Amino acid sequence: MDPLAELVKLDPKSIGVGQYQHDVDQGDLRRALDDVVMSCVNAVGVDVNTASQELLTFVSGLGPALAKNVVAHREEHGPFRSRDALRKVKRLGPKAYEQAAGFLRVRGDEPLDQSAVHPERYALVKRMARDAKCAVPELLADPTARGRVRLADYVEGDPQNGGIGLPTLTDIMAELEKPGRDPRAGFSAFAFADGINRIEDLTPGLELPGIVTNVTKFGAFVDVGVHRDGMVHVSQLADRFVSDPATVVHVGQEVLVRVVDVELGRGRIGLSMRGLTAAKNTQP
Repeated sequence: MDPLAELVKLDPKSIGVGQYQHDVDQGDLRRALDDVVMSCVNAVGVDVNTASQELLTFVSGLGPALAKNVVAHREEHGPFRSRDALRKVKRLGPKAYEQAAGFLRVRGDEPLDQSAVHPERYALVKRMARDAKCAVPELLADPTARGRVRLADYVEGDPQNGGIGLPTLTDIMAELEKPGRDPRAGFSAFAFADGINRIEDLTPGLELPGIVTNVTKFGAFVDVGVHRDGMVHVSQLADRFVSDPATVVHVGQEVLVRVVDVELGRGRIGLSMRGLTAAKNTQP
């Protein structure tokens, strides 16, 4: 249901995507991967009343200690009713609150608490609502009400010195149109071939749907639903010469493959994409 919430429980290095991940400085690798996870978590946002400690750890301004305190406060006092209630969390000071508040979602009495609009901009949004002669919930729900808001009227001062510019106002209005939206692409269920559950079920010539799990210089690994990835050699990726597999396939891509050979003793599966012209084998 929420793959991001589960993935953050893993050490990113343990996912094992990347042919040379053990050849680089491990400290730099960890910091780089943690930065990517943090950017993903902050882009999606976190429901503070349901998020695990692991997920909260990656919210800007929190970290492991404050994430633990947020969960402890939630368990002791019940769900947070507003973003402002986060100020009561032990050791969560003004600076941490300022950094984290915009990424934490709270389903409570304040409709803006469910959006990515930062609390420091609530007064601005309420002024927009007054000028549009409506309440904030109506501004969120009614495109006509938002159409009465002229963003240029709210540009104030120098954005570099605490002012608010048109780009920020545009972002705020986009959030008001779809408050709390998840920026991730829509999820589509993928189904492996029926009756193919074990490596023993594979026979040469069988055509199967699969998902690319890793791309290397010598080819790509594809999951076809038998708990062991098959290998598509670079020479079998397309009906033309391929010098770089990454130009043909990418991790997560749905592809159609043909079983070339199966070595049961060694648990090896040879696959090919040659001669398969299905649209899903085309790089998007």
